[in-house]
Amino acid sequence: MTRSDMPHINCPECGAENNPFANVCWICRRPLYEGDELVEAELIAPDDRPRQDRVGRIFGIWAFIFLIMGAIVVALGIYVEEPGALLPYFIVVSPLSVGIGVLILRGNQSENPWLRGIAMCFSAIIVSAGAMVLLGIATLIALIAFCFMVIAASGGF
Repeated sequence: MTRSDMPHINCPECGAENNPFANVCWICRRPLYEGDELVEAELIAPDDRPRQDRVGRIFGIWAFIFLIMGAIVVALGIYVEEPGALLPYFIVVSPLSVGIGVLILRGNQSENPWLRGIAMCFSAIIVSAGAMVLLGIATLIALIAFCFMVIAASGGF
């Protein structure tokens, strides 16, 4: 059992939540104990709600950003190749993107472990794909820069 699992003590004077090991209230400084006896204070149980861990929240936000960026990049590609296909693309992709985005952002905060797991799986897939695409773009840029450096060093320009 950790300290956060232990019940807290409400101060009878100001009502502040205090650590169960505290001798005085942290706000009004009123003694919580008189001698060996406990002052009439209310014990409250710790919060049983699952806490959203920081990693899951950040992971979900990045997944949502990559999802939107991917949809926009594909839309730009469709616009360049076939502008008439852009409207059907948005009709199909927009609701799916919004639905998956809501699942990711809200699912990570859900109390249902299955929904949290599904949201985390979608987050992992999208973030992994987005990271691979960004890594590929960075590799192409580095390769092009390297080629220009080799050509410049050989006196080709």
